[in-house]
Amino acid sequence: MVDTVEEYVAELEMDEQRKWTMTFVSFMRENYPDFEEKISYQIPTFKFGKQYIAFSNAKTHFSVHTLDFELVLEMKERLPRAKFGKGCVKVKFEDDDAIPELFKFCREIVVRNQIGL
Repeated sequence: MVDTVEEYVAELEMDEQRKWTMTFVSFMRENYPDFEEKISYQIPTFKFGKQYIAFSNAKTHFSVHTLDFELVLEMKERLPRAKFGKGCVKVKFEDDDAIPELFKFCREIVVRNQIGL
């Protein structure tokens, strides 16, 4: 069990997993330094208000998790090659073109959920 994002990244087995995770952790740290950074459910999580943005890895893909289920549904049109869960967008590691769209997705989650911050 890991306690910090750095420990999480150190335990990742694949370079792609480390690259994608650190790309998004760095994005969150630079753009939202006031958000609570923690490991929740064994994955890096950034909490703000009653919302969160979290990141996880599988063997072939990277996932961004949120409670903004409506925005996840909207992403189906914007990232047609991605897979989706109720609260997550899953992108294959080789789909580097998805990174800017996922950054935009993270920004939109924050904007749409700023009430009560």
